[in-house]
Amino acid sequence: MVQQSQFGGTLLEDPDLHLSVFLEVCDTLKLNGVSTGAILLWLFPFSLSDKERVWLHSLPSGCITTCDELTIAFLAKFFPAGKTSSLRDHITNFTQKNNQTLYEA
Repeated sequence: MVQQSQFGGTLLEDPDLHLSVFLEVCDTLKLNGVSTGAILLWLFPFSLSDKERVWLHSLPSGCITTCDELTIAFLAKFFPAGKTSSLRDHITNFTQKNNQTLYEA
């Protein structure tokens, strides 16, 4: 199931959404005596397409030992800085127009 929605690194793909769906799928898996974190780290390479998997395997051995480290490395690589800046600007410059409810804004 993890391999059915592999992340390919294209501009049309959302790395944050990929992580959310991946975590959702992995949350359905339970193995006696195996932590959720270990399952996530073990399965994550299978959620990536070829060149993205090569990137993951090119990282120094032992540099990713937790899910948080994996998330930070993945988003640093595949979430474009321009998109982060754009989202930050959108949030910072939020305005509610006259005659507009907060929900609509």
